Amino acid sequence: MPNKTKIKVAVHGAAGRVGREVIAAVSKATDLQLTCAIDQLDKGQISLEVPYYNNVEEALSEHSTDVIVDFSLAAACLGMLPHVIHHKVSPVIGTTGFSDKDLRYIADICNDNKIPGFIAPNFTIGAVLLSKLAAMAAPYFEYVDLIEEHHENKIDSPSGTAIQIANAIHDAHSDPFSQNHPTREPYPGARGASIHGINIHSSRMPGRLAHHQVTFGGPGQSLIIRHDTNDRECYMPGVLMAVRKVLSLHDFTVGLDQLLDND
Repeated sequence: MPNKTKIKVAVHGAAGRVGREVIAAVSKATDLQLTCAIDQLDKGQISLEVPYYNNVEEALSEHSTDVIVDFSLAAACLGMLPHVIHHKVSPVIGTTGFSDKDLRYIADICNDNKIPGFIAPNFTIGAVLLSKLAAMAAPYFEYVDLIEEHHENKIDSPSGTAIQIANAIHDAHSDPFSQNHPTREPYPGARGASIHGINIHSSRMPGRLAHHQVTFGGPGQSLIIRHDTNDRECYMPGVLMAVRKVLSLHDFTVGLDQLLDND
C-alpha cells in the first residue's frame, strides 16, 4: 500500500464507550480515513461526520473499507464476520467474551478466505507488559493468584485479559502451581475460579475501569505486578497500531504482543 494512501476504517460497536473513543482516535489520525460507524443501537446523541448504520452489510456495500474495528458484543461480532469477509475487509477485534469454539471460528473464517485479521483481549501496552513480566517471574515461584477488577457493566468474568495472563503464566511454568486446599470451606468458591490451577478472582462494581494484578508467593517474599486502566483512551495507541499493521499480516493474529514483537 503506498505511503500516501489512507487506510479506510469502519467502526462496529460505534455507540459504545470504547467505540466512541475509536471514532475520535481514527478521525484524528492523518493516515486513516473513517468511512462509517455501525451499531445495532440507535445513534442517540453521538455527533458524527460520517454515515451511521444499524446494518453491517448495508454499510460495507456503500463504503469502500479496508479495516473494521469491532468493540461490540460477542454475538454481534460473530454475526458481523460473514459480511466483513464477503467485502474483503480485515477485522480488528477488541470484543471479549468468546468461547474457544468462537475463537477457532473467527480464525478459520479469516484464514480460509485469506483475509488478514487481528484480535486482542486487551489493547493497552501496560497489560501486554504485565503478561510478559508475569511469564518471566512464573518459573521462580510456586504460588500465584490473579485478581481482576472491572466496572459493573462488564458482562464476562473472568476478563479476556485475565485468561490471557493465566495462559502466559501457565506456559512459562511447566509444573502445576502449589495451592492451598482449605479443609473447611463454608462458602464454596471462595478461592475463585481456576485456570490451569491458577486462582482468578473477579470483581465487578462502579468506580473502576479495568485493573489486573498478579501476586506470586514464595518463602518469606511476594511479588506483585499490577496494571491499572483509568481511561478508555489508553486503548487507542494499541488499536491504531493494529489498524495500521493488520493489512500486512499473513494470517489471523492473536495478541498485541505479536505486533510489538514485530516492531
